[in-house]
Amino acid sequence: MNSDRVPAVIGQRIRQYRLNQDLTQEDLATLANVSLNAVKSAEGGKSTLPTYAAILQALGHIDNLLAAFPDEGVSPVQLLKSSTKQKQRASGKTRVQPADIGELDW
Repeated sequence: MNSDRVPAVIGQRIRQYRLNQDLTQEDLATLANVSLNAVKSAEGGKSTLPTYAAILQALGHIDNLLAAFPDEGVSPVQLLKSSTKQKQRASGKTRVQPADIGELDW
């Protein structure tokens, strides 16, 4: 999936979550403590991360958002290199090539 389509897909899923719970946009706005326009924008795929988080929290789906960013902890290699302190920044020695744009499996 093209990364430009991701916000639209998120918006569609938020709309479906809302409809599955038989909530109006106004009800969701109240539950999420955001404006009606914020809900409409989110469902249209044009919102901010804090707004998406508030809406997903209100819908009981915040874990879906958090699942996209699992906690990896400290690398075992990093632990071996320095058992006293956690790495704070990247060295920049590793060069990354852009990934092929493929279908997301979520």
